[in-house]
Amino acid sequence: MKKHFLYLCITIITASCSPGLAGLMKMEDIQELKSDKLYVFLSDNKEEINLHKKYNQHRRAERLERQTESFNQKLEQAFKGNYDFSDIEFTEDSDQIDANFYATIDITENYGDRDNQFLIQLNIRNKNGDIVENSFKESSTNSNYNLNHLVKQLNKKLEKKYKQGKKMQEN
Repeated sequence: MKKHFLYLCITIITASCSPGLAGLMKMEDIQELKSDKLYVFLSDNKEEINLHKKYNQHRRAERLERQTESFNQKLEQAFKGNYDFSDIEFTEDSDQIDANFYATIDITENYGDRDNQFLIQLNIRNKNGDIVENSFKESSTNSNYNLNHLVKQLNKKLEKKYKQGKKMQEN
């Protein structure tokens, strides 16, 4: 009787630690991403820049071009230096390609109780737009955050879940 109770407890604990269907689907995406390519879309802000130029706001257009170029350089360096989970390819926003996996950055303003709080979220999405994995950081400004940290954190999460998925497949 004690033996059956012990088996029942172990089964319940194991089942409660196992991921549900949504978790398994994310795990499947992570397994696929490992042998696929992650596309990182670099902002080009062409529409906004052209609009400023159209209405003779050349200084704003130039400033936006500089900010965009600076951000893209930081993003590319962050991925090149901290991401090795899968192959990566950098392409511009306006290039329409059919990617199985791509990275997005979402910035939520006025996050939390304070007015000047931002949530910076780095996501990897599948071709359906579903989030496969993410990392995030709170910041006091929408530009004062560390992309290296976000990418490194994301890479670690992917590696951990990839190994977890492989281990589950073996059992």
